[in-house]
Amino acid sequence: MKQNNRERKEEEIKKLFEAQKIVLYCLLVLIYLSFIGLQLGRIQTITDFNYNLHEMMYLPFNIAIFVVPALSLIYVFLFVKYISKRGRKKSDLKTIIKTVVTISSIVIIVMITEHQFQEVSTSGVFIVEQKRYDNGKYYLITNNKKVRVSHNEFELVEENQQYLINYIWNKRTSDIGRLETIQRIE
Repeated sequence: MKQNNRERKEEEIKKLFEAQKIVLYCLLVLIYLSFIGLQLGRIQTITDFNYNLHEMMYLPFNIAIFVVPALSLIYVFLFVKYISKRGRKKSDLKTIIKTVVTISSIVIIVMITEHQFQEVSTSGVFIVEQKRYDNGKYYLITNNKKVRVSHNEFELVEENQQYLINYIWNKRTSDIGRLETIQRIE
């Protein structure tokens, strides 16, 4: 009887572990696909090629907004239930490494995504007030912002001239931007 009871408990622990593992893999796949979709969706060439494809790149992220919280709760529930059934045991090195890599990658993805959500695109006709070279980087000063440009763009642009400029800047560093496009206005 004790042997049978112990076998059932071990089988239940094994099923909980497998269920927990499946939920974790689903969670990771969805998070990684969402991140890859967000990064591919930012590529202008894809947007120019096929706008529907560009919009489809955001589909995993839109699904993840709703599914990831639910899967996270399910995972935590299964993990707590698994630990309570199994009891606290010392983890092996392989499990610790997997846990650290998984948590680190999720934290990094969240940080990158949150940083990118703070980006703003500004377009308009601006006068290039000044050209500046600082610490090996080239900037155009316009609209009270330092807009980072390539060496080639730096050489081609003239001060005190009007240009149609599109640049991206981050809300956290609002005085520095990155040039997307520039076109001289005659």
